[in-house]
Amino acid sequence: MRNYLLYIIFFCQVANHLVAQVDSTLLTKNFKFRDGVYVTFQDFQRNRPSYQWEALHASLATTEEGFVAQVASIKFNGKPLDLQQIWGICMGGIPYIRLPQGEVTEAATVFVGLRVRGKICYFKYKTDITEMVEVRAYNPLNGRPYRQGLVPVQRTVLREYMLNWQTADIEPFTTDTFLQWIEDDPQLWRTVKDLSIEEADEKLFRCLLIYVDRNPVYLYSQ
Repeated sequence: MRNYLLYIIFFCQVANHLVAQVDSTLLTKNFKFRDGVYVTFQDFQRNRPSYQWEALHASLATTEEGFVAQVASIKFNGKPLDLQQIWGICMGGIPYIRLPQGEVTEAATVFVGLRVRGKICYFKYKTDITEMVEVRAYNPLNGRPYRQGLVPVQRTVLREYMLNWQTADIEPFTTDTFLQWIEDDPQLWRTVKDLSIEEADEKLFRCLLIYVDRNPVYLYSQ
């Protein structure tokens, strides 16, 4: 009787594994999504674009690097889609997530490509910020400051973010947040926890790739 029950359990496990293979697709860090427009994150999770590019007329430009797209307009049946209601777009198999208004200086709506796809997705981009910097004018005769004030100075900064595949949460790609998101991988968690600040700057992205490889997630057809 015991052997019979073990056989039933084994059969059920094999059957569930086969069903998962049929109904789902493994999401790897270089997975190619279907091209088109994704209105919601749920569409993205299912790899089912809300609109195919063939049915749209789009005015957009991409950077030479290929991971930033500036979209002026997207029209369906001659009517413009509300770009602020679009979650993301996909071109060449690479999904691009829409940045919120005010995050970049360009007049067009900006979408940034997910460089890593998996249980934790990753994207980055550069943007210009303006800071007020104190400057002083010095007397050339005695070298003493005689005037000072704040002036606006513009500089370019790099933004790095993570996207949680299961919750759609987006957070800055920092060591502290990354540790919170990888608690289900105790071994890697301990490795990252022991990194110094300098080591984290150098190795954190590599740890992200390790986590994605070791913690698979699936796209489901339903």
